[in-house]
Amino acid sequence: MEPPVDLLVVLAHPRSDSLVSALASAVLDAAQGVGARVACHDLYGDGFDPRLTAAEVEAPVFSDQLSSRYASELLTADAVVVVHPVWFFGPPAVLKGWVERVVREGVAFDVGPDGSVTGRLRAREALVVTTGNAGQATEMALGDPVTRFWKDVVFGPAAVRDTHRVAFAPVRGCSDEERAAWLQRVAREAEDVIARSRAYGVSHRDER
Repeated sequence: MEPPVDLLVVLAHPRSDSLVSALASAVLDAAQGVGARVACHDLYGDGFDPRLTAAEVEAPVFSDQLSSRYASELLTADAVVVVHPVWFFGPPAVLKGWVERVVREGVAFDVGPDGSVTGRLRAREALVVTTGNAGQATEMALGDPVTRFWKDVVFGPAAVRDTHRVAFAPVRGCSDEERAAWLQRVAREAEDVIARSRAYGVSHRDER
């Protein structure tokens, strides 16, 4: 019997009929199709409040049950998939709030007296799926800010070993054929994430 894999999918888009939402659905369906246990943080659909509260600034506490559940599911995930549009060369504000309220000190990582950072996440891999209209050359000219944000700022310090990104662009004016190909691509990516997590072995979960 294959070991179970817990996948967390984080979706950030205000429209349920968007390409971003369709990509997230493709990830969910593909992961469940290969036997993964999936949790989904639909930030707009769940009514997530991205504002960090005064109490949360002071300590790793949560001001509402939703953010507490989000943190619990993040900590138990074997892999994470984040799906979002690129707005102003960054994630939507609601997703930045998810990072600030959930992927934070005392939850996803600890900071020692000497400033050293120790990650706490169990996830070995994170996949970031984005849509946008700027081409790759434009993003690279700016230093690839989206990839760097997720890899170096968010997941790296939290001990996620491998963060990679799949970017679909330009979305404006894309054909039905392109959209279908993107959905197929992201479904394959999700299946690969589950396969790698399963090959790594859930028995390694407690090594950190």
